[in-house]
Amino acid sequence: MLSLFHWLASTHMSIALRDSQWAFAIIEIFHLLALALSGGAILYFDIRLLGWGFTSQSEKQVARSLMPLAIVGIAAMIVSGFFMVASGPVRYYYNPAFRLKMYLFVAALLFHFAVQWAVSRRRDDRQIALPERIAAVLSLLLWFSIGVAGRAIGFV
Repeated sequence: MLSLFHWLASTHMSIALRDSQWAFAIIEIFHLLALALSGGAILYFDIRLLGWGFTSQSEKQVARSLMPLAIVGIAAMIVSGFFMVASGPVRYYYNPAFRLKMYLFVAALLFHFAVQWAVSRRRDDRQIALPERIAAVLSLLLWFSIGVAGRAIGFV
């Protein structure tokens, strides 16, 4: 994996990003906008699963309507995140906060979309059960942990 990061550091794109005064800031703006889009969709879904709000629609309807927003936001985060890493790949490779963020990100993606997909495929609009509430809390904890790890990247 380290050789891949070294290769990325030697590409013209990586060198241009590293040498640019504004590229990282512009990419980070897109990353944060994508975070707002996907984070909003995920938060809305989790709050609905907790039964704390947005009760005018069923969990199934909320899951189905928010899935495209979450996917677009996460795809944009992955693309912008790649460019952020490309600005200093070897530095990111050795950063333990970055590694933790990536592990948590994969776990959160798998967990969240497994829950959202399962809720969107229900046959009925039954009441929220305890497992869904627990899943929502776990999802929120995972995503919050990603934010903390992401914030820690600059300090580690």
